[in-house]
Amino acid sequence: MPFPIDDYTPHGYLNTPTHTRNLSPRGVLRSHDAGFRWHYPAHAGMYGGQREIYRAGFRFALGGALELSEFDVVSSPYHSMNLFALDLSHGGATLHATFHLVGEHALCASATIQGETRVAVIVEYTRTIAACGEWGESGLVGRIVDGDLVVQSFEDGEAFVVHATRPFVDLGITTDPVQAAVWAASQAPGLPGEGFVTVTGRRGDTVALFATLGFGMPCEQLDLYMTRGKTLRMAQHQQRAVRRTAAADRARKQAEDDAFWARAPILEGDWFPHWRRGLVYDLETLRMMVRAPAGIYRHIWDAMQIQAPRVVLAEAAIDALLLAYADPSLAQHLLLGTFVDAPEPNVPCSREDGSYNMVAADGTVCGTAPEWGYPWLVIDWLASLNPNREWLATIYPALTAYLHWWLENRRDPDGWLVYACSWESGQDDSPRFGDQPLGGGHPVRHVRPVDLQAAFAHACLVMSDIARELGRAADSHEWLALGEEYVARTDAMWQDEFNRYADFDIRAGKPTTVNDVMLLAPVALGVARPGRGEALRQEIEQIDPATLTWPMFAWTAVEAALRVGLNDHAAELAAAVIDRAYTFWDAHQAHSNRTLPGVACEYWPADGRCGGEGYGWGAFTTHLLLHVLAGITPERERLVVRPNLPPAWRIAGRVYGVHLHWRGMPIRLHIDAHPDHAVVIANEQRTDVPWGAAAIFSWEALNVRH
Repeated sequence: MPFPIDDYTPHGYLNTPTHTRNLSPRGVLRSHDAGFRWHYPAHAGMYGGQREIYRAGFRFALGGALELSEFDVVSSPYHSMNLFALDLSHGGATLHATFHLVGEHALCASATIQGETRVAVIVEYTRTIAACGEWGESGLVGRIVDGDLVVQSFEDGEAFVVHATRPFVDLGITTDPVQAAVWAASQAPGLPGEGFVTVTGRRGDTVALFATLGFGMPCEQLDLYMTRGKTLRMAQHQQRAVRRTAAADRARKQAEDDAFWARAPILEGDWFPHWRRGLVYDLETLRMMVRAPAGIYRHIWDAMQIQAPRVVLAEAAIDALLLAYADPSLAQHLLLGTFVDAPEPNVPCSREDGSYNMVAADGTVCGTAPEWGYPWLVIDWLASLNPNREWLATIYPALTAYLHWWLENRRDPDGWLVYACSWESGQDDSPRFGDQPLGGGHPVRHVRPVDLQAAFAHACLVMSDIARELGRAADSHEWLALGEEYVARTDAMWQDEFNRYADFDIRAGKPTTVNDVMLLAPVALGVARPGRGEALRQEIEQIDPATLTWPMFAWTAVEAALRVGLNDHAAELAAAVIDRAYTFWDAHQAHSNRTLPGVACEYWPADGRCGGEGYGWGAFTTHLLLHVLAGITPERERLVVRPNLPPAWRIAGRVYGVHLHWRGMPIRLHIDAHPDHAVVIANEQRTDVPWGAAAIFSWEALNVRH
């Protein structure tokens, strides 16, 4: 199946696959009206820092319409990390443009225009003078060289060359964006007598040039190439090379998209349209997280987020879980590299050059703990989905080293596991750990956390199963004994007076009073003693979806609800989070007080200010949709489907479909809704089950039927 054509939001990012934080900063490509701009070294805000060295790009204007709100119709029928298409209309004119990146330094657009006598392109170059504090920059200059527009920094800094396959009929260069917009609607005046336009500034000033290029009709086809280089000659060299390879590169990228979507999950039927598109935004964001080997990472690695890529175990685990819905083998390799390429056994948060970026206030080098990202839940899921003994044998020593490291370095004298700081827990500055005057790096080893004991117990039990599968009987027994020890320690943290689990403060000599959704981890992970989950039912029932704004909190809440049989509540929690996120992702209007639509972001607050743009684990909605609601769960010998749609959706006649490609075969799954039961059809095998109950299909039977 090719990339799913739809009516996507006209906002988003194009992938810059070689961009890293330290060794190869290339910037990111972010949409801007009917076009794209480079933001270098990243988009300002959150992980991109507060200041950009430059942004540069171009956008189309049609019949005087420049901002997206000025067009009559705006749509994006194709919205992948590789190719981004826009359909625009204004008056009687239409424009279809497809954007893509060629190599590392060329932004290309191919446009088809009809019904217009003039189309304009506005080119922008905005730069902070001497942003790095070095001398050698005074301003920007714009001019025409060999028929191409050139905008460059002087005396030092990037040069950009813009080439069009049609000659422009008018041109203007200005420091005023309003004037450039006026020229977009009418003829530009040309260059001044000296043949160039400059703008200068002092160190730290932000300066900009805007060039308007007008193209007369007939101009039904117009291709644009904007290339950059450290010098004009380098940018021109890039220009000549790109014009030879752009068409082939675009075809290759479309083939990559088609190959990915031939196996990726696609929704059909009565799902909301913005959910159908939301899953696409999720998976395309996740594709951008997968980076080629670089620096200390000898395998593919997880960027976590696109602005300032780094490896963090928790995010890598979740990204692997989500990618597995489309490509289980890729997901396994991604998580394998996370462990085996780590510079230390605890998988410290690191960048491609080997530097660390999570060092506690006492100098301790940290990586996320076993409870954050539930990596052993993910490992178990991947092993069930795609049985691969070689993968297990290769990753097993690194998993062992990680857990042993925690025993050796994060166990207090009485055998309880602790976090070095709240950063290490993933729960930055959480009140669970008391006052933290030094911030998230403040030492918090005096607190024994419930979720850490529970996650360690769960990890050991999973390791026992892996060791047994690998023929390591002695290891299996040792892991089992260790897992049972931490199951017991977890249970010892139950407080009858609170009727719940509670962290323990060694300094105070008593349990803490702070409650938190992560204290439900023993239930969510299935390591709670019998009766504990039942005692927590009322608390779980009272969870408000509005409070579930982060992936780990949502995951813990819905898994706990499912474990105690609160299926309807789990469905309502998951659906509320999904709808909130997908409403943001699919918005057709961008707002300055919200993160950009068209890409998964870091988390899902009600105000739409969703943290870092282009953040892999923000696509956790994929798992909430396909696992919690559609109920898809892989097991070694069978596919289990527990349909669990919200009660309001259980309307006779509605059908919710998912196309998957697992175990080397396509799987067409349909859930036919009825008020009191669901009919689950997988590759024409049909099973009637109550909502939340298991429909079971053997892999062999699915393959035979197919």
